[in-house]
Amino acid sequence: MTFRKSSEILREFIEDHQHLFDNTHEKAIYVIGLCGCLFAHISYFIMFYMLHIKEMIYFNIGSIAFYLTTLILIPVLKDNKGILVYLSDLEIIAHAAYATHLIGWKPDFGMFLLLIIPATFLTQSKHFYVPFIVTSIAMGIYLYLKITVTDDTVFKYALEDAGTLRAMHITNVFIGAFVMLFASSSYMLQREYMEFKLVHQRETFKNLASIDPLTQLYNRRAMNENIRTIRRECPTPSTSYVIGIGDIDNFKRINDTYGHDIGDKVLVYVANLFISLIPKGGYAARWGGEEFLFVIPEATIKDGVEFTEKLHKSLRAHIFEIEDCEFGVTMTFGVNTGIQTDKIDSVITKADKRLYKGKNNGKNHTEFTD
Repeated sequence: MTFRKSSEILREFIEDHQHLFDNTHEKAIYVIGLCGCLFAHISYFIMFYMLHIKEMIYFNIGSIAFYLTTLILIPVLKDNKGILVYLSDLEIIAHAAYATHLIGWKPDFGMFLLLIIPATFLTQSKHFYVPFIVTSIAMGIYLYLKITVTDDTVFKYALEDAGTLRAMHITNVFIGAFVMLFASSSYMLQREYMEFKLVHQRETFKNLASIDPLTQLYNRRAMNENIRTIRRECPTPSTSYVIGIGDIDNFKRINDTYGHDIGDKVLVYVANLFISLIPKGGYAARWGGEEFLFVIPEATIKDGVEFTEKLHKSLRAHIFEIEDCEFGVTMTFGVNTGIQTDKIDSVITKADKRLYKGKNNGKNHTEFTD
């Protein structure tokens, strides 16, 4: 199998999923979070309306308008959506502080001043200092309220009904749980996505180091590693593998006559033939210039020659059409076998000598004997 087949599948898979995350999941995270905040404030609005706490009614009308605006801004801000999270953090802090100031600690609005701290650190931020600023604000307000709002404080709205306090407390617990669940889920998704991008980058660097950029076949360095793997995995010490080296005949004439762009197209066409015809488990590489090398595991000279004959047949049947000119391309191959005890360089050198023997004997065929 050529590197192009495996690497392109993986690269396309990663790119497709990265595109899916960037254009769908990222927006979904913001939409879900902001919608959750919106519905929470709609619930608070109804609750405070029923309790006739007009300051919090007006506050929640403003909060509802704020979250509706943030939902509209999501597609507009693009790479600056993080600002919506920071503004939401400040809104939650202000809402919790004002409600605690008006009705005291019993409904547990002050809980949000503490919950917002881990939630902020779990949210991905381009600026590392933002969570510390939000934490300082939340903690400062919490400590201030702890000092100023005590059991002896006379509240503007004194809620004494145990059922009402319990209902408010339960509501706040559920909303607080949602805040933490959303922040944790968002953090986990972002972390998985970053790991996914690292895999993508590693594969990209691996591709750059292992493949020929023009033909997308293995380069010489990677091919040597593949040959070592095939030799090491031979079932028995006497099991042979085949190495063949092919050279495009008269390639310099093609470059000189039609230009290097056409020469590159010829190289790509030949590479695609290797990709489509090489037997299962085999590898192909651009060995250098117009030279190609292939290796087939658990194979004999006959197998190697049969493969090159398929290449010869395909090349002889193909006509390159360049403007008003037509030309064909042929290749000459040298094929050799090796076993586990053979040095790889020696096996390749022998195949290379047979290649040049073929060049001297008329080209356009495969040499497999000395």
